[in-house]
Amino acid sequence: MEENNNMASKFVEWIKDVIELIKDNKRIVILVACVICGIVAAVTITTKLAKRSEVANEVLEEDQTAKEEEYVIPDEPLQKDAYPEINALMKKYYSAVANSDITTIEELRTGLDDKERIVIEKKAQYVESYPNIICYTKPGPTDMTYLVFVNYEVKLKDFDELIPGMNVWYVCEDINNRFYINEDPQNDKVIEYCKIVSVQDDVQDLSNTINVKYNEVMASNEELAAFMEDLGVQMKVEVGEELAKAEMPEEPEEPVVEEEPETDNTPEFEEVKTVRATTVVNVRASDSEQADKVGKAQEGQEFKLIEEKANGWSQIEFAGAESAFIKSQYLETVKVDKVASVGNDEEDKTEEQADTTAEDKSKDKDKKDETKKEDETKKDEPKKEEKEDASNVKTSGSVTAQVTLNVRSKASTESEKLGTLYPGDKLEVVEKMSDGWTKVKYHDSIGYVKTEFVE
Repeated sequence: MEENNNMASKFVEWIKDVIELIKDNKRIVILVACVICGIVAAVTITTKLAKRSEVANEVLEEDQTAKEEEYVIPDEPLQKDAYPEINALMKKYYSAVANSDITTIEELRTGLDDKERIVIEKKAQYVESYPNIICYTKPGPTDMTYLVFVNYEVKLKDFDELIPGMNVWYVCEDINNRFYINEDPQNDKVIEYCKIVSVQDDVQDLSNTINVKYNEVMASNEELAAFMEDLGVQMKVEVGEELAKAEMPEEPEEPVVEEEPETDNTPEFEEVKTVRATTVVNVRASDSEQADKVGKAQEGQEFKLIEEKANGWSQIEFAGAESAFIKSQYLETVKVDKVASVGNDEEDKTEEQADTTAEDKSKDKDKKDETKKEDETKKDEPKKEEKEDASNVKTSGSVTAQVTLNVRSKASTESEKLGTLYPGDKLEVVEKMSDGWTKVKYHDSIGYVKTEFVE
């Protein structure tokens, strides 16, 4: 099973190699099935084509130990619409793609995976039809196989222009003389053969011609050009989200727990983990191997861990990416820091958090309830001025803030806030009180902080 999966991955990489050329250059137009499956993208491949050809030749040279015979690369030109059966196959296939007809698509091709199904369904929201299909062919590595370069025009639902594009397909003929698109696993020799043929001069010329037409269409309609640019990003996000939903196991609903009336004065902390990549590994947009890559993590590179998921993936902070995931097996924990957590239900917990927005919201309660709380607090406190003068107050040592916390004008979370302390800030102590507060000297006034958050 593992060997079969490796072969499948290598064959898909052939298609992805062409896609990567498209993404990085400006002289070929091709619709990438793995990204927007039929909605046009224009790109260039002249420089990358030469590099890919060199890589392909190096791979073939390194594989001299293999016993099987190398496939001979024929020097034959592209043939235009040479096989009526292939033209009929492609017209039927692109019609099914435009209509999101998964049943027909599976009859015409092999190897359709979950990601492509999602892409086809999303794409059908924008594509109206493929009115013009031209098939250019070259011989495949064995009898009854072909490399088919499909030059098409796509009509989007919201635009009048016909947009040119190109796909590359590996087409085979079965024993019943039925032509089909073959996306099944292939051996290394077939993959390398396809790579080399795909970068021959006449293929590049065809690509350049389509690119010129595409650029002319984009230049004639700025709104269409902007739409095409945004669509690629939008499709990546939507497809990634759908894949994550499909792979995520259903979690049982958590029971609703009623709040406890009593509070615990012990400060709550949450763990913040720093993790390190144990090898060079892909970083993806969602927790799926089919999701788009947002970059690569280098061996030894460290990240803040956001969440370690039950499905074997970990979400991390990565180079400003909106979302980034790495397989958990390629990460190791470097350190664990404890940070004061933010509470929303308990008066004492909300008081000591750095998130002042949450505290401000608590002040916007009904005035009637607020007045009642203040009255209850005042019953337990001696009356004093709003701000006590600290000029002649004797002090007895100092305390250091352990977390971010507020300095109050009275020993109450409802009293006026005089300021904010941060971890490491020191204040002179006037008195440590029995009600859980410490009286301190704060600038020219007397203030109060919760004793449990200072030492």
